[in-house]
Amino acid sequence: MPLSENLEHRLFEFMNRDKISHFYDIYDLTYLREKTRTWVALSNNKLMGYMVEYDKRILTMRGDEKCITSLLKNTGLITPIFNIEPKHLTAVKRLFEPTEPPDKMTIGKITTFLTMKTSPDTFKPVIRHTVQELKRDNAKALGELFGAEPQRVQDLLRGLTFGIFKGSKLVSAAASPEMLEDLAIIRGVQTAPEERNKGYSTSVCSALVQQLIKQGKDAMLYVSKDNPPALEVYKKIGFKETGHRFLSFIAQSKQKLPQ
Repeated sequence: MPLSENLEHRLFEFMNRDKISHFYDIYDLTYLREKTRTWVALSNNKLMGYMVEYDKRILTMRGDEKCITSLLKNTGLITPIFNIEPKHLTAVKRLFEPTEPPDKMTIGKITTFLTMKTSPDTFKPVIRHTVQELKRDNAKALGELFGAEPQRVQDLLRGLTFGIFKGSKLVSAAASPEMLEDLAIIRGVQTAPEERNKGYSTSVCSALVQQLIKQGKDAMLYVSKDNPPALEVYKKIGFKETGHRFLSFIAQSKQKLPQ
């Protein structure tokens, strides 16, 4: 059923039991509610799971696998990007066919994301370069690093973003656009291809996490299991696997479109 005011408190209780698993849904429902549609599944008045549709393109599902099929019948998306728990895959594939992974390092059509986290107790910063905080007026340089128009990377600059310049060119960056009171997620980690293997990602991620910890937040991230270089960087500065694994893929609906 759609999320009502009566169910909202129960849903947030459900999600806050494990912020690592539900980070983006907590953030989106708190700060970007206008971009979301949410459905919950109940059994004997117990909340069993939920589905969040974000920005008319992303479907996140959490909870008991028995409720996945009924939740999916509520979406009208034809080619969504899924973020699900591994136990949901069989049910999802009854209605959607995975077509491509969201992460270019992935072997196959489905990205398995490992979740990693660091805190003051485990963080080991390694900063061997001059790193600076990026602001809105660095959008053009950030866009050039990502090969995108400046407006496409604006969301990376709404929180904390750090980068390394070589002359006037931005050669490496890491961002934390989404933050909760005590937890932040790192994404947008990028180094120019010709500048890799120089420790730049290690330095920018270290500077970013260092600032997050100063603000009283632990840091988490998702990384593809098929991306050993990134895993090595994150482990080097104190990130540890949490045990959470999620599957993500772009899919095509198997439902026939109306003529």
